[in-house]
Formats: sequence, structure tokens, C-alpha cells
Amino acid sequence: MRLSSLLLSLLPLAFGLPASSWATDADVEKVFATISAKGTKFENKDFRLRLLPRTPNQIVAFYEARGFPAFALDEVRKVCFITVGLGNRSKEKIFHDLSEWKFVDKNGPVQRILRSDWKQRWNKLGLEKRFQSTFRWTLMPEKLDFYPLEGEGGNIIFPRSGQPITIIAKVKTGEAKLKIYQVKFENVECAKDPS
Repeated sequence: MRLSSLLLSLLPLAFGLPASSWATDADVEKVFATISAKGTKFENKDFRLRLLPRTPNQIVAFYEARGFPAFALDEVRKVCFITVGLGNRSKEKIFHDLSEWKFVDKNGPVQRILRSDWKQRWNKLGLEKRFQSTFRWTLMPEKLDFYPLEGEGGNIIFPRSGQPITIIAKVKTGEAKLKIYQVKFENVECAKDPS
């Protein structure tokens, strides 16, 4: 039995209250470690996390090589792509859920352009399903678990605002997800093509 569970079970007795009036083990605050990353890479004994902003020309070249029509290339050129790489270095599972990550600039929260937004946009523009499928697999999965030594990568996409973004990534480790890291990447800039 964990120490927190033992203490929770003894507290009601000490105060003469029924156990149901006290927090359970599931209510105990989880352990957080918040770390500021240097640059766009972070690594510890449990995982490695890397951000790689892509220039419009890099993104366009990638999709052009896969036969994307000009109107779709124009759409991807307008936005900011950041490739995320996450790898498990531990002996346990790790987890991520992009809905728990935070994205802010000097004006406040920055909204990612989500898969559902792209699906709507592509359908409205008449992009063939085969291209939509290719585009979809290049995005970072919204939620994923990673077995030991497993890794995954993909793009997160933002509107181009000209403002650097602070990205606070959350990674949970262990089957019970009790160890939570928040990794803060500051001043992440959308990459620009060389002039």
C-alpha cells in the first residue's frame, strides 16, 4: 500500500468521520515536474522531446513530392508547421495528449489548427481523399502511448502570427500516469524561408 493511501485511510479514523467523507487515492494530487527546456530539445532518463519548426518551402516540397495540387500547397504555405518528435527512453509506458498541452504568445492562448479544421478545409476545397489521408498521417497523433524505446513524430500547426510561441508539453509516465512532466519551450518561432 502506498504511503498516501495509508494516510488517507487513517485520517477518517483520527477525526471520527466515515471514510467516504475523505479523498481516495485517486484524488491525491499527482506529482508534477516542470522543466524549462533549453532551445527546442529536451531529454531526461524517461523521454526525449524535440521541436523542429519547418519553413514554408520545406513543407511545400514535402507535399509537392507526394503530388499535392497547387491549391493545397498554397494552403500549407500560409500556416506554421512545427514537427514534434517524442521518444520513450524508460522501461515503462509514456503518454501524451495534445489537448493537455498549452500554447501561448504575448497576446494569450494560441489555438492549434486541428485535424477536424483541416478535414473541413480540405473537403470545402475538394482535395481528393488520398491526399487528405497523406496529410492526416503527417500530423502528430492527438493522443498516444509509447512502449519502451518507441517513438513518434508529426506536425502541430498554428496560424502564422509573427509572434514567438511558448509551448508547454505534458508527458505522463508509467501505466498509472502518476509521474507527470511539463516541459516548457519558450520563444519557439515559426520558421521562415531564407530571403
